[in-house]
Amino acid sequence: MKIKITITILLLCSVTIKAQELNFKINGGPSGILYDSNIGEGKLKFGGGIGVGYTYFFSDHWGISTGVDVTYNQNSFELNNGTTIATYEVDDQTSAFEYQVTPTNYKEDQHFIGVAIPLLMQYRTSIASQTQLYFGFGGKIMFPGKQTVKASASELQLSGYYPDMNLLIDDLPSHGFGQVTNWQDKTTVSLDPSFLLSAETGLTFKLKENTQLYTGIYVDYGLTELAKENIDVNIVAYNPSGLDNIQANGTSGNRKIVQESRYFSAGIQLKLGFMLNKSKPEPVAAAPKVEPVAQTEAPVQKTAPVEQKAVATEPVKKDLTPTERSIVEKPLAFQEIGNTNVTPELATRLDEIAKILKTNKDTDLNITGYTCDIGTEARNLEIGMKRAEAVSDYLKNKGIESNRMHLFSKGEKEPLVPNTPDENKPLNRRVTLTLIDAK
Repeated sequence: MKIKITITILLLCSVTIKAQELNFKINGGPSGILYDSNIGEGKLKFGGGIGVGYTYFFSDHWGISTGVDVTYNQNSFELNNGTTIATYEVDDQTSAFEYQVTPTNYKEDQHFIGVAIPLLMQYRTSIASQTQLYFGFGGKIMFPGKQTVKASASELQLSGYYPDMNLLIDDLPSHGFGQVTNWQDKTTVSLDPSFLLSAETGLTFKLKENTQLYTGIYVDYGLTELAKENIDVNIVAYNPSGLDNIQANGTSGNRKIVQESRYFSAGIQLKLGFMLNKSKPEPVAAAPKVEPVAQTEAPVQKTAPVEQKAVATEPVKKDLTPTERSIVEKPLAFQEIGNTNVTPELATRLDEIAKILKTNKDTDLNITGYTCDIGTEARNLEIGMKRAEAVSDYLKNKGIESNRMHLFSKGEKEPLVPNTPDENKPLNRRVTLTLIDAK
């Protein structure tokens, strides 16, 4: 139920706020439970996971990420030979005794599936025109399913010690005491939710205008214990009816065997990120139809008209006001690195600019694209031109003639403000419109 609520909240967030990136990931590496035991040894095995995530970048470098991850985890545990595990039981005659189990070559293969919800801070910075370095750090809460345990031993010596009579019984099969060879059994063990510390780092590569490939490494470490504590159970259950069907209990959470159990996972990770704020060009509005005006015959004058000399008059030219010029020539901000799309905020401004340009057909426009100093000079000239083209295409769709617009790119040249500190860089990622009055 908690997982369903979380997924619903994530979907609502992606619709209601200015979402930036949806990503899908796959990872793999050692993944399972780290055991601390004085009488045995646990080993991690290869696991992995898949996930879907959402990242909202609230600045050029910083963002916050969440989502849902599904992980497959597995490890093994081997008990030292010569170890005896003792618990108190009651036999079929209601007599209390100490149940002693001495296994040889005892081993468990364990695995479980978990669902984790991360909350990470993300930082990214460009190191080349198409490449960024990224870091993520924060935490996760993991909800594990039941652990499946496959236990085996080459030999089990099952004995009963009756302290009242100082009697040790180790060969009475009809009452569950004796030797079992080549034993195997399966069981399941309940696990508790765990809070994890999480970190990741790597490189991103731009595949398309709105698609990023993330490559890197990750690590998750449990802050709380994963296995439920159980101190009153042996590794196998006592069967007073005989030595058949001896059932495994598992070692996870057994305080006689394992003193601590924490989750750990690390390895390599691949993510594919898709930007969600791609703007779509609006359709060109159809020009209104102009109905032809029917010509009518002039009324006949009774007296000859006085001949007048025709005087040619030029159409009245409407000059743009200073306020209108200011609206048109104020720079258009493309603050995100590499973005060449018209955002909803820019679309609102361009709608207003288009209305002003339609009222005066005697002005042309120089449209010039700029970037900050991140990336190569050639790449920045390319991005600058794409930004100018995006603005030109939008104005065309709003009815502004293409022959009135002249496109240029100056890339990283002529910055509006110095590119240091980094906070100034977004101001230089812009497009300027310069009005050219007809002569």
